[in-house]
Amino acid sequence: MKKFLKHFKLSVSFRREKVMKAKKITATGLATAMSMAVLAGCGPKSEAATTTTVTIAFDTDVSSMDNSIATDGSSFSMQMMGLSGLLALDESGTPVPDLAESYDVSDDGLTYTFHLKKDAQWSNGTPITANDVVYSWHRLVSPTLASEYAFLLDAMHVVNASDVIAGKKDAKELGVKATDDHTVKVSLSLPCSFLPSLMAFPPLFPLNEEYVTSQGDQYALSPENMIYSGQYVMTDWKQGNEYTFEKNDKYVNADKAKDKADTVVFKFIQDTQAAMLSYQNGDIDAVKLQGEQVDQYSSQEGFTNRLQGYLWFLSINFNNPIFQNANLRTALSYAVNREVIANDVLKDGSIAARGFVPSEFATGPDGKDYVETADTLTEYNPDKAAEYYKKAVAELGGDASFTLLFEDTEASKSVAENLQAQLQKNCPGLIVTLDQKPKKTRLQLMTAHNYEVALTRWGPDYSDPQTFMDLVTTTSTYNHGSYSNAAYDALIAKAETGEDAANAEARWKDFQEAEKILIQQDHGVIPIYQNGGAMMINPKVSGIRFHSGGVDDYRWMVVSE
Repeated sequence: MKKFLKHFKLSVSFRREKVMKAKKITATGLATAMSMAVLAGCGPKSEAATTTTVTIAFDTDVSSMDNSIATDGSSFSMQMMGLSGLLALDESGTPVPDLAESYDVSDDGLTYTFHLKKDAQWSNGTPITANDVVYSWHRLVSPTLASEYAFLLDAMHVVNASDVIAGKKDAKELGVKATDDHTVKVSLSLPCSFLPSLMAFPPLFPLNEEYVTSQGDQYALSPENMIYSGQYVMTDWKQGNEYTFEKNDKYVNADKAKDKADTVVFKFIQDTQAAMLSYQNGDIDAVKLQGEQVDQYSSQEGFTNRLQGYLWFLSINFNNPIFQNANLRTALSYAVNREVIANDVLKDGSIAARGFVPSEFATGPDGKDYVETADTLTEYNPDKAAEYYKKAVAELGGDASFTLLFEDTEASKSVAENLQAQLQKNCPGLIVTLDQKPKKTRLQLMTAHNYEVALTRWGPDYSDPQTFMDLVTTTSTYNHGSYSNAAYDALIAKAETGEDAANAEARWKDFQEAEKILIQQDHGVIPIYQNGGAMMINPKVSGIRFHSGGVDDYRWMVVSE
């Protein structure tokens, strides 16, 4: 057996900061999962305080605080405030122990054994046990709950996961067992290199069975209907406005978190101009930048930029007969100038998408970035766009028209308007109607397959191409557009569970060949851009962990004098 991480070490280098009396430090930031950034600020200087408060603003609201149900980055980031996993990701994205003190992996890679910290407890004082992990995973794959993230256990190759999800086997046959109160044994049918990273992903966090079942359908609908295992507890929830978390003295690693912010407030702020004004007034310490703001503030202290792992694309609903026309889909892809959208519309560090898998996200067996060794699968060519659209018109018997669904953020609105102009210009006669909806509504419409074309995104759950390529297999619950190609499915199956599953190089090539079918041959989805993360952050706020292959983590923030 290989022994990993026998002793928990927080991989952070933040020093304990003394907070000045007679000064209240606040912070406000825009958090992701999908287009989140960070805000932090200095509140009224006349108000005395001995604690630090960090306020995080985000431009997409929370969909659910139930970690078995939520599907978006905003929700996951906030769930991570109050819930902990067996492992957490350190600053570099490496899995390190959290509720577990260590884990073992068998020599064949088919058995993971996690050893929970014996003094870990829930916020109500009851012990956190191995059964809490088992219950959470059983709940996630329950056909009755029908969680959209149930597929994770199958993606990890947990024994019998696919049959349990399909209702063919009882949850008791799932390959996760509590061998005693503090030991969890996970059995796999195939090795899974990214399993440790997923132990830091909220859908797989432990849940207290007695508490969750006692709350029934009210669970996670308010601070009073939640129980906590993490660094904070939620103390206030104003739906669509503000969410407040305060230190959890029952957190098993509380002694190592003493220098972190005492209170964290999440604010829902969509107007980046208003947020920037608050930053300039000293009310917040960081703000997401868009468009001209990037050029205006890029030379100032506190400016930061990063390439996020979110890939934005057009999801095409194949249930609409016009999109079964290959020439129309091809025309739409050629008609988009992705460089203009990234560099002239967004200006926030975003880059044009080359394919369906983002850059600087996953490293292959050769040590190179996935995108570096893959073909460029997107191309802007207005002449070809017009040519293919003309063919489509002839086959369809007239000009095409469709509605483009997008969410109500400034960035999405700007991109959607630019896409409308480009598509109509480069496909003469095409009519594109815009339909702006709140993100939660957009997700509901897409899940119900009740849309035509949607501007959407995917944020990776772990650093492997599989997290993207799984989305559009024929049977995927996230295949909202009902794309289906047997050759694509066969390559994905070959890479994930078939003959190449244990061959890292062959597996990588399978994914790249499948990506060619999806993007270059079928135009099953149309990649647009990969998110940038330009923002201003007050140098006094540090410790936010941004992860291109996981959830951005705000539990480790420190405020200096």
